[in-house]
Amino acid sequence: MPDVNEPSAGRVLVLGGQGVLGTAIAVAFGAAGWTSVRAGRRPDSGADFRPVDLDEPDTLERALDGIDLIVSTVPDERLVAERLVLTRGGVLINVSAMAASAVQRLRRVPGEPRGTVLMNAGIAPGLTNLLAADLLARHPEADEVELVFTVSAKSAVGPAGSRFAHRALTHEARHQTTVVPLPEPFGRRRCLGFAEADNGWLGAVAGGRAVSPYLCISEHRVHSALLAFNSAGIIARLPRSAFVSAPSDAHGAAGAEPVAHWVAVRRGGACLAARTLRCRGDYRSAAAGTVLFARSLAAGAGAGAAGVLVPEEACTIGELRSALAESDIVVVDEQ
Repeated sequence: MPDVNEPSAGRVLVLGGQGVLGTAIAVAFGAAGWTSVRAGRRPDSGADFRPVDLDEPDTLERALDGIDLIVSTVPDERLVAERLVLTRGGVLINVSAMAASAVQRLRRVPGEPRGTVLMNAGIAPGLTNLLAADLLARHPEADEVELVFTVSAKSAVGPAGSRFAHRALTHEARHQTTVVPLPEPFGRRRCLGFAEADNGWLGAVAGGRAVSPYLCISEHRVHSALLAFNSAGIIARLPRSAFVSAPSDAHGAAGAEPVAHWVAVRRGGACLAARTLRCRGDYRSAAAGTVLFARSLAAGAGAGAAGVLVPEEACTIGELRSALAESDIVVVDEQ
């Protein structure tokens, strides 16, 4: 069993390191004993910065000198960095919540892989995958996995985050809804179908079962408006500008909004078991979770297994539980 509490040391390159999530990840790795190097396209005079433009792959290759790990927050459809690691070697963790099909596209890259790429890490997807895998192992008779991702309209969201939310909510004219007894401060809420085409990013974890992913926005007025647009069949018409929020402070720092991601397993509509992943600040907690995934890889889970991994192939929620609690991320049994 990997010891994810063991501190790691190394140099991490954070792609998208000028954004809200990238900044949070660089800070989290620095606090964990790593040397964080931010990378991005915009000019930056910081001593910890290296210019990288994925439209020019040579800039990435130059930035990799002395780097032990790459963390990407960039939803690059071409998967430039991921393909480079698979062919050249190294380790990359992607936390950008790309379309689930990205994993299969990477696994079809020709040739024997020389590096390791962990996709869909972070908190949701990422830690929520581990919760689902654990619940299904305990309840193999389940025929459905239900997920609710909780977010705040007030949290800082960059361009990548707004594109992600827009794609997930506007790909259908009308989404399914359901009522879920979320913990406070959310409470019992009608939740809105979300990114159904990605099946909650569960992939093989679901084992062919139905996957029902939903969204709940903590601010009632905003959430009610989305439900109304959905009921009218016009949610697909919303412009991307509707999904851009103002930064939480002058520096666009990650917020500390309450989070309670819900994962439940059902059979015939009846709930067999449910858990929530509770924390404060989705981006901050995603950064903390990414550090734990990195430690897990370094400690041996997936080490030497070159190729494309997903979270449940790297570790289990049981292996991370105590370390998560130290990062103020708590797993709560709801029923």
